[in-house]
Parts: sequence; C-alpha cells; structure tokens
Amino acid sequence: MILKKLTILSCFVLLLAGCGFGKVPSAPLLLDLGSPPMQSSPSVSSRVPVALPAVSASGTLQSQKVIWRVGSSGQPNAYATVQWLSTPAVMVRERLFARLSLDGPTLTEQIGADMPQVKASLLAFEQIFSADGSRSEGVVTLQAVLVIDTQVIDQTRVTYRIQAREPTAESGAQALRTATNQATDALALWVNASLNPS
Repeated sequence: MILKKLTILSCFVLLLAGCGFGKVPSAPLLLDLGSPPMQSSPSVSSRVPVALPAVSASGTLQSQKVIWRVGSSGQPNAYATVQWLSTPAVMVRERLFARLSLDGPTLTEQIGADMPQVKASLLAFEQIFSADGSRSEGVVTLQAVLVIDTQVIDQTRVTYRIQAREPTAESGAQALRTATNQATDALALWVNASLNPS
C-alpha cells in the first residue's frame, strides 16, 4: 500500500514538472566588446607611467547580465537569453587599460606613492529603449579621479549615448561597444591633459 502511494506521488510530481522535465536549457549567447579600435600611432608617447586599478561599479554592473530599461528612469531588466562574456566593470577596465597603454606605460597597480593613479568608476552600462520600444541606445557613463600620493589632481565624468541600429540585444551591445570606445578615448585624453598641462 505504501509502495503504491509512493508510485502515485512520483507520477504526480512528474506530471507537475510537465514537458520541461529532463530538458537542459540552452546556453545564453555571449556578448563582448570586441577588439579595440585600430590606432595609427600613440597620441602622447612621452606620458609618464600611470596605474589603473580595478574599475568600481554597482551590483548589476558587477554581474554578466545584459541590462536594459525603458527610459532613463525605468526599472533595470536583464535579458534571459544573452549575457556578457565578462562583467561590464572588467570589460571596460580592459578597454581603458588598452587605450591608456597607447599613450605610455600603464600598470595594474602603483609602484611608489608618487606614481599617478587613475581611479575609475562605471556608473552606467545599459541599453535604454524609447517608450514605444521602437528605438534604443547604448549608454556608458564613466567617472574618473586622478590621484598622486593621495592628492586629487583632477576628476572628470563622461557619458556617451550611441543609437542602436535595431531594438535588439545584439544591436544594443554594438552601440555599447562604440560608446565604451569613445568614453575610454575621452578619459585617456583627459589623463594626458591633466599630467601634461600646457
């Protein structure tokens, strides 16, 4: 009798599981920032060495979720079928490191207190849709502080918005790549200007 009841209970559980029982969900599509844009030559070859520690970011930007929202003040959402190859904070740091390296020696950490340090924070990295969902743009906001021996030399904040070709995750990722390239280029020029004032 007990065995019969257990068999009926097992069948009931399987029935609740439905057609999804035993199926393995498909792996999400992985997106990244692609290769850095081609540069013909370094813009400032005489820049002093700088250090670029890890880029700080809020919780959602420390995960691999691809974030989108409707309007700048809308609630953040994450795509279910796509994700970033790495976290936005890590990807943006890699791109900024590559860009800074074009202008002079760039290290992951300080060697000596008098070495300039670029402390960057990723404030926004998301796809924002229009109210009707027909258009979207990739938005990247970076804030940076230039520090030498605990003294703040300069600080800046840049935001770049790039229109996506289509209202899709893939087009949004492409727009974010372009926005990231523009933001990191602006920060590199700012570092050069701050360390080599005319």
